[in-house]
Amino acid sequence: MPVQMFDSTTVGEIPGDAPAVAGYVGGFWPTYLRLLQNFPRAYHLSIAVNSGEDAECLDIERGDATPYDAPGWVRRQMARGVRRPVLYASVSTMNEVVAAIASDGINAGEVRLWTAHYTGSPHICGPQNCGYGLRVGADATQWTDRALARNLDESLCGDSFFGPPPPPPDPHHYDWYPVGPFAFRDANGQRVQLDERATVQEYDHLRIHPRMNAERLRELHEPITFLRKRVWYVAHYDLRTGTKLPAVEWGSYFRGWRWQMLLARSRGEQVVQ
Repeated sequence: MPVQMFDSTTVGEIPGDAPAVAGYVGGFWPTYLRLLQNFPRAYHLSIAVNSGEDAECLDIERGDATPYDAPGWVRRQMARGVRRPVLYASVSTMNEVVAAIASDGINAGEVRLWTAHYTGSPHICGPQNCGYGLRVGADATQWTDRALARNLDESLCGDSFFGPPPPPPDPHHYDWYPVGPFAFRDANGQRVQLDERATVQEYDHLRIHPRMNAERLRELHEPITFLRKRVWYVAHYDLRTGTKLPAVEWGSYFRGWRWQMLLARSRGEQVVQ
């Protein structure tokens, strides 16, 4: 039975009963972890915005990955156990994507093809119904970017696009935070070494009972703010030379997602329920 899948840079636009959801692991809108928290019973699809990121799907469009990035990325995902990695591209670009992976010995049946074709009508692209010279059938098609009259993409996924629902994953991904250590001067001017992962875990543990742990939570505000600013800095500047990078590097080391999560904690929000 075909499955509806929704994705949006604004997670709140996605209907609460969505059967399947997709979101980015990095970039400017790292929504995937929030989707795991908000939709524990749905199918989930993680999306990489460039070939340096690991996910179930590679976003191939202008400003993100290219068709020529696909073969190496697919092989890396297969090596880490992803079943039929997903390649997303416009219907007009998908032949180029298929040709790129074929040149590396990867058959279209070894991946899942997710086309974007905004017709306003639910469909799955194929050679007979979508034109653009498409030579293979897609496994899913994103057919609108205004579902339910919202800032919301909707896709129709074929019967085999998702396997059996996996057990709900751990949404916190503490392993995505580096241990450092990172040099930091505390409120007393003392130089200390910060472990980003341990700092975040301590905050989350204490934030469950904020009144009881108010004093220590206040103490953690400064190091968490420092860690947040550090992530922003290393995404924009070379740490060794201090020179500005030619392009912002949010995708490496989950920086975009870490910055969002550290921002929430620096504001005193409860991230882990």
